Amino acid sequence: MRALNLGDDVSSMTFRTTVKSRWRLLLALTLALCTQMAAAETTATITRSVNVRSAPSTSLPTVTWLLPGTRVTVVGCTPNWHWCDVVSGRNRGWVYTRYLSVPFEGSAVTILHGGPNLGLPAVDFSLGPYWDEHYQSQVWFAQKASWQARWDRRRAPPKWREPSSSARL
Repeated sequence: MRALNLGDDVSSMTFRTTVKSRWRLLLALTLALCTQMAAAETTATITRSVNVRSAPSTSLPTVTWLLPGTRVTVVGCTPNWHWCDVVSGRNRGWVYTRYLSVPFEGSAVTILHGGPNLGLPAVDFSLGPYWDEHYQSQVWFAQKASWQARWDRRRAPPKWREPSSSARL
C-alpha cells in the first residue's frame, strides 16, 4: 500500500486546476470568436422576385428564386459590389445587388448604390471550389467543366462607381 503524500495531492490538484483554467480560456475565446463572426454577418432584404445564381453572373445556373421581403444573410460581395453571396435557409448563391437592401444610417439602401460604404466584406469568387463546396447535389454540377469554360470566357467585371446624387436608392 502506498503512503499518502501531501505533495502528490497538491501537484495533482494544481494540474487539474491548470487544465480546467486552460479549457475555460479556450471556451471563452471560442465563444468570443463565434460572437464576432455572428456580429459580422449582415442581413439583407430581397426587394423584388430574384434568381439566386450559382455564380456572380446571369449566364450560369439558377439555384433558386426568392420573393420580395425575404431576408438573407450576406456572406460577402464581389469587389465591385454588383453581386453578393447570400444564404437563405439551406440555399446559398449569388444575388445581383440592385435587389438587396440593407439598413444604413436610418434608411434602406441597395447594396449596388451603397457599395463599400456599407462595410460589407469583399470576397473573390472561384467557380471550382465554390461549386465543390455548395452544389455537388445539383443536376448541373455534372457539367461543371462546361460551366467553368463559360465562366472563364466572361468579360472583366466593371469597377464600382459612386452613384450620382440624382440616383434614387
